[in-house]
Amino acid sequence: MRMIRQRELDLEAMDSWYAAHFEELVREYAGKAIAVVEGKIAVVADTEKEADRLARKAHPDIVPLVLAIPTEEELVCLL
Repeated sequence: MRMIRQRELDLEAMDSWYAAHFEELVREYAGKAIAVVEGKIAVVADTEKEADRLARKAHPDIVPLVLAIPTEEELVCLL
């Protein structure tokens, strides 16, 4: 049960990080995929799969937060 709680806390922290940095991410990395490790962008790649692979290679003991960053045009379509 303790493992589940820790996992939820990590997901919550990752979600908070994403929300706090969303505008900056769209401005700087739109259309790319990023991997975040320990609150810092560790990898910028063309695909989520590539970002995950590179981040895990560089940081084998850490599960990265991997995100596809939408373009501004994609955000407009969502509205």
